[in-house]
Amino acid sequence: MRETKSSVFKPAQPEMKSNCRFYMEYEPDKVLQNEVSLFYQFQLDETSSGTLPIIPDGCLDLLFCLDPSSPFAVIATSPEERCSYAFKQNCEYFGVRLFPEQSNFKFQCSIKELIQQQQIPLFDVLNMEHSLLEELTVRLSFKERIMYFHSLLNTKQSEVDYERNLTTYCLDRIYSTQGMLNIRQLSLETGYSDRYIRKKFEEYVGFAPKQFSQIVRLQHSVHELLNESLHLDDIMDHYGFYDKAHFYKEFKKHMALTPEQYKYISNGFHTNIPAEKTSEKGNFIMPLAPIPKTYK
Repeated sequence: MRETKSSVFKPAQPEMKSNCRFYMEYEPDKVLQNEVSLFYQFQLDETSSGTLPIIPDGCLDLLFCLDPSSPFAVIATSPEERCSYAFKQNCEYFGVRLFPEQSNFKFQCSIKELIQQQQIPLFDVLNMEHSLLEELTVRLSFKERIMYFHSLLNTKQSEVDYERNLTTYCLDRIYSTQGMLNIRQLSLETGYSDRYIRKKFEEYVGFAPKQFSQIVRLQHSVHELLNESLHLDDIMDHYGFYDKAHFYKEFKKHMALTPEQYKYISNGFHTNIPAEKTSEKGNFIMPLAPIPKTYK
């Protein structure tokens, strides 16, 4: 029996949980666990900054702002580096976190284009009824919204083709090795060239295999850092980092923080990192930058 992805890879946004006064999440049942990672709902109150730090997770999120007066929906993709997004205060958001290889939704542009844009109005790239927003808004509880979306997904036909099966196999191997698998090994196992695998991976996932593997390993490292009483040396050894310098370099590349700094702020404190150490890439703003990307 094929192991579900959620049993080996649980992409998470730790700071979303810790920075929201109201936050709920639900892992789907086994019927959806190879497509949907998580259903979640949150709200920022007027005492919050109105922003949430987001870390790389490799996923696609369908995000619905359920403001009764002006609801909207976007597809939000995984950032390559930790950043901050702005949200409406006192407004409920309902989210569906999809695994990158999901096949229920066929977007009208490539996944790579979605990742480059980071945030696109959902109905611009997905052929869905606009009544979806209204249906989610009139359902007042988290459970009702999950049940409605669950029924919606059950009406969709998953696409199956050989190239997608190849990509899914490669992703499952990356998940099962916690991101510690290189493309050469995938090439040996599948019989396809590195170049072909990379091409198909970017087409269906949006990231190169090496880049996605690094995100998976980062997610596992963050989980261990925040939830387990492991010493940093144990985390480095377990996830195949050569030494402390290698681990810190990889962590800071994605997080702009050291592991100690990230653990500190995740426990509800603030860092003393000067703002000039943050960086900006287009409209994508790193932590502490003055104008975060907005979902409002």
